[in-house]
Amino acid sequence: MDATLAPISEGKIVATLTGSDIFDGGVRIVTQKVEATTNAQGEWTMALIVNGEGDTASTSWTIEGYNQFVAKVFEVKALFIATALPITLGDLEKTSAQNLKATRDSGLSRLIVVDAFAEYEELPLIQRRENDIVLVRGA
Repeated sequence: MDATLAPISEGKIVATLTGSDIFDGGVRIVTQKVEATTNAQGEWTMALIVNGEGDTASTSWTIEGYNQFVAKVFEVKALFIATALPITLGDLEKTSAQNLKATRDSGLSRLIVVDAFAEYEELPLIQRRENDIVLVRGA
């Protein structure tokens, strides 16, 4: 939305993944950039990969929104996406700071929000941790 709370149609959303991990062969840098355009109601959607997690991984998304005149409307930094399931930007903003810190320290717990526990169980084993806190939303 713009300053008058009107939806921004034909705006641009740019999501950038940055990260690194250490493997036997050395450090690997991971980057990905994804773009989307807002519709007439200012809505947008895009497929984002779940942040990779090695023992020393550090990955996060930055999401920027621009209006149709290419002026920046918002920027959200350091988002960690802990689930491959559909999730809204608002949910990410509420949990990402803690989740980002938890990716760097495997002793910390992550908060993962799901509609049913089966969704969490569908994640690959490498993406699940014993100390995850899984919040199942009631319907």
